[in-house]
Amino acid sequence: MLVGYLADTGKPLILPYEDLMRHGFIVGQSGVGKTVLGRLLMFQQIINGGGLVFIDGKLNIEELETIHAYCAWAGRSHDLLVINPGEPDLSNTYNPILYGDPDEVAARVLSLIPSTENNPGADHYKQSANQGVATLIAALSRAKLSYNFIDLTILLMSQKALAYLENRVPSSPEKTNLKLFLDQYRSVNKEGVSSIDIKRLKETFGGVGGRMFMFGTGKFGQVMNTYTPEVNLFEAIKGNKIVYVMLPTMGKDVAAQNFGKMVVGDLRTAISWVQRLPETAKPWPPYLCFFDEAGSYVNASWSRMFEQARSAHICLLPAVQTLANLEAVSPELKEMVVGNTWTKMFFKLGTQETAEGAADLIGLEKAVTRSLSATDSQSDSTNRANASPDGGVSQGGGSAIQEREEEVYKVSTDDLKALDKGEAIVTFGGSSVYHVRIPMIRIPEAAAAEIGAVKLNHYRPRFASGIDLFRRTDQYLSGTERQDLGKD
Repeated sequence: MLVGYLADTGKPLILPYEDLMRHGFIVGQSGVGKTVLGRLLMFQQIINGGGLVFIDGKLNIEELETIHAYCAWAGRSHDLLVINPGEPDLSNTYNPILYGDPDEVAARVLSLIPSTENNPGADHYKQSANQGVATLIAALSRAKLSYNFIDLTILLMSQKALAYLENRVPSSPEKTNLKLFLDQYRSVNKEGVSSIDIKRLKETFGGVGGRMFMFGTGKFGQVMNTYTPEVNLFEAIKGNKIVYVMLPTMGKDVAAQNFGKMVVGDLRTAISWVQRLPETAKPWPPYLCFFDEAGSYVNASWSRMFEQARSAHICLLPAVQTLANLEAVSPELKEMVVGNTWTKMFFKLGTQETAEGAADLIGLEKAVTRSLSATDSQSDSTNRANASPDGGVSQGGGSAIQEREEEVYKVSTDDLKALDKGEAIVTFGGSSVYHVRIPMIRIPEAAAAEIGAVKLNHYRPRFASGIDLFRRTDQYLSGTERQDLGKD
C-alpha cells in the first residue's frame, strides 16, 4: 500500500502487506493529516477488494459521504455497512452483545463500568456483576433466546422476568447456575412465599442496568434493539465488508465512549474467531482496522488485539493526537501499543513531551561534533630599573581542531514540531526512517454528483426467537418499576 511520497526525491513509499499486518501507529495533532492518511489507505483497501473497519471518534458526515463515494467508485456499494447510533436513518442495525460466549459478552457489558483495579470493594461488586451477567447470557443461550440491551435491563429489575427465563431454560448446567445465582437473593416471607430481593440484585450490578438502558432506548435503541442485526463483525471480516462506525462523541460523550468500547470488544471476539479459521479462509488482502481518535474509546484490554491480530491477517492502525491519550487509559496500554506496532507515522506534534517520546521511538544515530579553536598572544617587556634600552617583545599564536563522536536524535523534537500539514516522519521496524508527503485523495465533482447521496444496504431480517421482554413490559414490570426503568 502507498503511504506517501519521499519529500526529497518524490519516489513512492510502499508498505508491504507483511509489514501492514505487524500494525501501525499514527500520532499527530488535530488537522495535520492523520485522517488524510487514513483515507489514502482505506481508498487503496477498497479498490484492492479488501475489507476494513473504520471507527471514527469525530462523527463527521463528510467522512460517511467520502467512504460511500470510495465504495461506489470501486463498484462496491453493496459491501458498505454503517453503524451510526447518532442518526438511525443512516445506519444499519447492530447488536454488539448478541454474539460470543457468555464470558466474552459479559466483558463487553462490564466495559461500561470504570476500572476498579485500585478499589478492592468496588472490584468485588464488579466481579459479582460479571458473574451475574455471564450467568444470564449462558441461560439465554441455552434457552435459544436472542436478547438485546433492553431485555437485559428488564431482567435485572424484574423477578417475574427472571422467573420466566428460569422456566424457559431446559435442565442443564446453565439452569443450575442460574438457580444458584438467584438463590443468593431469594427470601421467604411469613406466609412462606419466596421472592427475589431486586434491590440487592441491582446493588450487586452497580448501575449496569441503567447504562444498558441507555443503549436500549432513544436513537441508540433504534439501531441496537434487534435480534437479527445487519452488522456481524465476524461475518464482515470473512466477507471483506467495509464497516464504518460513527461515534457521537461530541453530543453524547459518555455514551459514545462506552459504545466504542463495546464495538472494540466485539471486534476483539471476531478477531479471535478469525484466528481459528484455516489459513485459506483468512482475509486477503489483510483486513484493515483504522481507529481514529482511539484514545477516547478504548480500554486497557484493547492491547491484547495487537498480539492476536497478525495471525488472523488483520492490521490494526490506531491514530491519536498525543501519546498521553493512551497513557491516560493506562501506562501499560501505551507501552504495549507502541511496542507491538511495526510502522509508526508521526505528523506535526503539539507538545514537547510527545515530541520527545516520538524522537526516542525514531531513535538515535552517531554523529561527529567538530570544534575549531584559535589562540593569539603578544607581550612587550622592559627593565624599568635599568637606564639601558634593554627590553623584550614576543608574539604567539595557535589553532586546534577537536572531533567528538556522540549520539543525537535522527529527527529532533524541533523538527517534529515544525512539520507542515501533510508531512510525516515514517519509521519501519525502528530502523528505516523516511520523510514523506501524504497525497490527498479526492473524488471528482462530476463523479460525486453522479454517485449522489449516501445509500445504505438493508437486508430482510431472518427469523430469530427472542426473549422480547420490552414488548411485554406491562406483564413483567409494575408501574413503579416502569418509572424506575433506566435508573442506576
